[in-house]
Amino acid sequence: MVKVEGWPDYLALGIGPEDIPELIRMAKDKQIHDIHEEEYDEDDPTFYAAVHAIRALGQLHAEAAAYPLLPLFDEPGDEWIVEELAKVYGMIGPSAIPALASYLRDDSHETSSRAYASNGLAAIAKRHPESRSDAIAVITQVLEQFEENDPELNGLLIGDLADLKATETLPLIERAFEADRVDEFFIDLDYVLEEFGLKERKPLEIPDLRSLISNRPTSEDIPSYENTPSQPTYSEPPSFPVRDSYAQRLPTPIKFSGNKKQGKGKKQKAHKKR
Repeated sequence: MVKVEGWPDYLALGIGPEDIPELIRMAKDKQIHDIHEEEYDEDDPTFYAAVHAIRALGQLHAEAAAYPLLPLFDEPGDEWIVEELAKVYGMIGPSAIPALASYLRDDSHETSSRAYASNGLAAIAKRHPESRSDAIAVITQVLEQFEENDPELNGLLIGDLADLKATETLPLIERAFEADRVDEFFIDLDYVLEEFGLKERKPLEIPDLRSLISNRPTSEDIPSYENTPSQPTYSEPPSFPVRDSYAQRLPTPIKFSGNKKQGKGKKQKAHKKR
């Protein structure tokens, strides 16, 4: 079993292959996902049910879950679950590549959802080097459509290829940048070249603290109050007649008749009806 830091050992808790169908059902349970989209109570164990389910499926290398879990990429309110899915698919392994490929190629899905599917392919490539070329091939095939793709998707696909050190895809990546079809908010060509080891990484520029201190403004540089424009003068506000205070203007207290209890009982009865 491949361990992920911070995840429980579900197999040690007695969860086995016989539980895969129920785990898939739990992972897709709409009532559980509705909790994530609405206000939730973090102390409610139900909130974590789907997360535990997909993690357990990953540890079980549940090939049967590859296609059934794909719709979870479309859940807008379940960012936590969606982000975990890439790790889960990486643990399921190479058998999940066809499922992820079909999802990534389908442009009816949201850009961010397709990008998460690409993350899943990259995770498989990292955990299973024998399948690296297959995973890269799928991502590359989608990037070849860079003219039609959303520039944001192109940037995120290139990010996965850079992370995988897929230097063989550089000519395609450069064409996408030259066509101005990459959202450089997510990645730029310099970063790709640095990840590929083709360009020296720029050192992080840290300002010299001494120069900052020596160049700080002095009291002479800060204008004094005397040098500021004169403040406008205002005449005294007009006076208004003094009125009675709020307490003095309250009406005389109302005196109730003797049947207070009867009125109170009717009020309580009306409340119960509501």
